[in-house]
Amino acid sequence: MILLATVLAACANPTEETVVQLIENGRFSEAQAEAKKHPAKGDELVRISAFLYHGAGITDSALLYLRKASETTPKDPRIMLRLAEALVWKKSLAAAQDIVDAVSVKEIAKDPRPWEPAMRRAIIYVFLHELGQARNGFLMVVNDPKTPSSWTLSARVYLAQIAAWNKDFPSCIAIADSVLRGNPGHVDASLIKGQVQEWQGNYADARTTYTQALQKHPDDWQLRQRLEKLSWVK
Repeated sequence: MILLATVLAACANPTEETVVQLIENGRFSEAQAEAKKHPAKGDELVRISAFLYHGAGITDSALLYLRKASETTPKDPRIMLRLAEALVWKKSLAAAQDIVDAVSVKEIAKDPRPWEPAMRRAIIYVFLHELGQARNGFLMVVNDPKTPSSWTLSARVYLAQIAAWNKDFPSCIAIADSVLRGNPGHVDASLIKGQVQEWQGNYADARTTYTQALQKHPDDWQLRQRLEKLSWVK
């Protein structure tokens, strides 16, 4: 917290887009360094602070700066969706719902990387248990030809999970299999598929699914736990 505050205090003119992208790519330390290297001031400092505090998961400070940023750019999906996400962290679900519902798909489409806010919006809907909205959001990511393959893959895994929650088991397994064909042993897809197979009573198939994934990821504790549980099932 002290280190982050020191970085922000030094800011006065940063490349906001670079900072945002570094955070999106999980390179938070580099984002901090970029903000310190190219300081900002005024509204830009508020936005950079909002992105950095949110990226660090410092909820109260993120909310403070995100709310300030939303006053100057109330239609920016990057700000509004992060604000909704931070409210989800605080269990303020009704407030998060109001914000995420107000984010326009047209505004998301204007983003230079629309799959990023579209994915964030869909994940927020998952936490709000709005599975229809979430599914539409993930389909938006999958169907955009510009979406990078790694983002498409993540969205397809979420679609498989939503199908499982909706008890649409054939669709769930079909989606999971489409992921596994290109990514043998994919952990999340295997866990979803195996769980559905267990729910259907297909324990031998579930064992095969977990075993094949474990061959690719021998240290994964979830796969090992699932197999251990199935060792008691005939």
